[in-house]
Amino acid sequence: MGGMKTNLTPANAKAWALFNKLQVLAERGIDGEKTSAQNKLARLKARFDFTAPAPAETPDLFSGRFTPSRTARRIYSFGNHEFDVANCVKWAIESATSIPCFYQNGDLLAESTSGTARKLTEIAAHIAQSFRTLIDQFSVVDGVNASDRSVFVMGLYDGMMNESRNVGQRLPSRAGATKKVPKAKKRAVAPAAALNIHPYTVALSLGKQIRFTVPLEQITAELEAVTQKHLTSVKT
Repeated sequence: MGGMKTNLTPANAKAWALFNKLQVLAERGIDGEKTSAQNKLARLKARFDFTAPAPAETPDLFSGRFTPSRTARRIYSFGNHEFDVANCVKWAIESATSIPCFYQNGDLLAESTSGTARKLTEIAAHIAQSFRTLIDQFSVVDGVNASDRSVFVMGLYDGMMNESRNVGQRLPSRAGATKKVPKAKKRAVAPAAALNIHPYTVALSLGKQIRFTVPLEQITAELEAVTQKHLTSVKT
């Protein structure tokens, strides 16, 4: 029996991207963002037909075969300051391909055939560059502090590996960014910016797009739009 015909416009790639983003917020958003996302999702479904499969315009980063080997081959190098990014790359490769990896003097090595190693080099570079760019962009947003980096990176990884939290499971704690203002200078202090969306929630949708090789400029544009939308001024 065929699917029910509707008068709705078939969802295109852009509509599907918005659908996926809103669905993440509708399921895991905090406070009012969950309700807002649910309402927007309902309006989107009233405009577009999502009964057909999503268009496969962006391939899975880990599609294909990966062949192990007893020989360890270098696939990528990381700086001393980016242990979190390096670990995410290693965990992602091991989880998705079952290829054992280890570090040696800053180099990531994989126990694989030469052909698989070349493919893993491309994957590692894609993940690392995406994470670096998004972390740098997120870190300079008003209202974001240094401690938000670890939560943001966690969200990128979970989104990329589809390891979302269960319903009712608390989001990773976000350290407060409060700063004491000297009394003598209180009157001269301008309102501070605050980011009213959890860094983990912001990162989930971005991480999923990294996995499906969405162009980086499109992902960074989404990050800018989301953070600007949720920025408010708070009097100190």
